[in-house]
Amino acid sequence: MTDKEISCVIPCYNCEKYVSKTIESLINQTIKPIEIILINDASSDNTLEILRETEKEYRDLIKVIDLAENKGASYARNFGVHNSRGDYILFMDSDDIAEPVLIEEYQYRLDQLNYEKEDKYILCYSAYIQIDEKDNQISEIVSGIQVKPEETLGYEFVRNYIISTSGVLAGKDFFIKSGGFNEKIRYSEDWDLWLKLACLGGFAYVDKPLIRIRRHDTNMSSNVVKMLDAEKTILKQYSTGYIRDAVYKRELGVEENTADYVSILFRLGYWKEGFLELNNLLEQGYSFYNLYFYLGLYYLKHKNVETALEYFKKTINLKPDHGAALNNLGALYLFNGDKKLAKNKLESAIEYFPSYMDANHNYNLLNEKTVSLPQLRFTWRELRKVLTKYTE
Repeated sequence: MTDKEISCVIPCYNCEKYVSKTIESLINQTIKPIEIILINDASSDNTLEILRETEKEYRDLIKVIDLAENKGASYARNFGVHNSRGDYILFMDSDDIAEPVLIEEYQYRLDQLNYEKEDKYILCYSAYIQIDEKDNQISEIVSGIQVKPEETLGYEFVRNYIISTSGVLAGKDFFIKSGGFNEKIRYSEDWDLWLKLACLGGFAYVDKPLIRIRRHDTNMSSNVVKMLDAEKTILKQYSTGYIRDAVYKRELGVEENTADYVSILFRLGYWKEGFLELNNLLEQGYSFYNLYFYLGLYYLKHKNVETALEYFKKTINLKPDHGAALNNLGALYLFNGDKKLAKNKLESAIEYFPSYMDANHNYNLLNEKTVSLPQLRFTWRELRKVLTKYTE
């Protein structure tokens, strides 16, 4: 893509505190974009004034679009793309920071992967770190994965490795072909787009932290419950057969593909169907930590506490650092009144994952005389290696 031009698109809403740093990080790229499009989404603070001043300073690079009424980030991004001149679109949020070599690294990676066949890989993203409101690093490096184009959709169904639009570079033609961001979805709209793009081509990955993602109280992604509900709505756009075919295209063992497919069935509420898939593996003699973990979740869902306990114990016997199983074990021990074992498992979960919200919540219940199941927080899928920082 060395002969391709890049447009940057940034939706801006009440971002006076951080947007200048975001823009500066794009202006200072070692390979320059042809334009930076800033869409003011009817901000009520001084955002528009800041954008206009920056536009005056960089007339040949920066273009400000002022929307008369607030339309939301998805509308703003779509509007920006349709008013762009580039062959590729680099998306950024208005409070995040790109490293100076981001475009250069992406260009090299896409050229490298598309050397034999143009447009096999249509999107590029990178590892990232999380920062707080004062630019302090608050997480380890969060990594993605590089997979083959035909595996991309299956991996995206199981887990969204691209948790932010910031630092995502996508081919404009493919973006338009996919339909762009769904403006009716308020949460997880980025994942909805990644799934649509994964149906069209592969995702290139750069294993370097080229983006700094800012976490603060106003992050929309901090509303975890609504995000999970949105995920379910997005998944329901696809048939289970289509999802299964995509998951099983990954070059993994049958036990891994089955466990991951079951995780999706459970997220959709298809508990019986998922159980039958897991039980079929058991009958064939398979032994895999997530096979036991999801069986534990099935029995937990049906309030069979003792059987759930046994399967979560089998999980950590095979994978001692399985944070979700440790948390769920600790919670069930706490429910049974065995506070010593509960404390041990919850402390282990927190040691492996210090910002683990479910485990910290359950740990704070250790001093209660009795604890009911509704008071406890259970984790219903395997954790990421590095947890996203959320606010309560």
